[in-house]
Amino acid sequence: MAVKKSAKKVAKKSAVKKSAKKSVKKAVKKSAKKTSAKKTSAKKSVKKTAKKAVKKSAKKAVKKSSKKVAKRSSKVASSTASIVIPPVPNSYSRTPGASIPAALSTNTSTKKPGVTNPAETTKVTKETSKSSSRVVLAVIVGIVILALIVVSRNSSNSKSSAPATPVASAAPATSTSASAAPATSTSAAPAASSASTPSAATAGHEGPQSINSHLTSNGATISWKAPMSSTGIANYNVEISVNGGAWKLISTLPASQLSIDVTKSAATGWSSFRVSAVYSDGQTILGTTVLNKSAFGLSGQFN
Repeated sequence: MAVKKSAKKVAKKSAVKKSAKKSVKKAVKKSAKKTSAKKTSAKKSVKKTAKKAVKKSAKKAVKKSSKKVAKRSSKVASSTASIVIPPVPNSYSRTPGASIPAALSTNTSTKKPGVTNPAETTKVTKETSKSSSRVVLAVIVGIVILALIVVSRNSSNSKSSAPATPVASAAPATSTSASAAPATSTSAAPAASSASTPSAATAGHEGPQSINSHLTSNGATISWKAPMSSTGIANYNVEISVNGGAWKLISTLPASQLSIDVTKSAATGWSSFRVSAVYSDGQTILGTTVLNKSAFGLSGQFN
């Protein structure tokens, strides 16, 4: 009986120990679960608070930066509004009442450096081409006017009045050869031929041809060619007209001489020359230049 009782007590004690161990394990497990749950909840709360703090700081920074930008933009707008840009004068409008081109109107917008407006460049190129064409036209018109002046001078010189009567001493000064005898033997004939206006070529009578001039160091050399039918030519008369005045006889040359040297006495003014052939029958026939004119001109005064 005592053994049974002790066995029962031992069994009870072991059961109590087992139950105690089980309860301890359960308590430990519960406490571990509770601590892990607390830890996870604490982590979650920390994360939430951190996110909220970051969001609030970001919002505050954005608000501050937006306020600063708004203040700066308002200041810039006020400064640009206070600036007054004067209107640009329109140098391209040439006709009265013409409107100012859009490219030249007052523009307050800022332009980027190095960027050009294609419309402005095309307009500038058009204006430059127009101005250059006008300059070319002006030069051409000037050349035409100068040519007309020269032609009118030559024509006026050829149509001027008759030459004056030569001085009596002119014949001895030029008649150095034996061919001057006809001019001195009949003094009335040369006087009449020099006083009369030379006429154009007639049948059997022609004037000197291809009259030309070459400039020299002290003046010029006037040369010509004898006509095809030179029979009957007694001498040649060389005449000059200064600044469109009357024709004056400066020399009477023999028929064998086909050139004469003239000396330049002044650089101002204009001198015209003509050469005529004097025949033995008293007729004086006017010659023609290389340009088929009755006279030609040189700048300056000659004698």
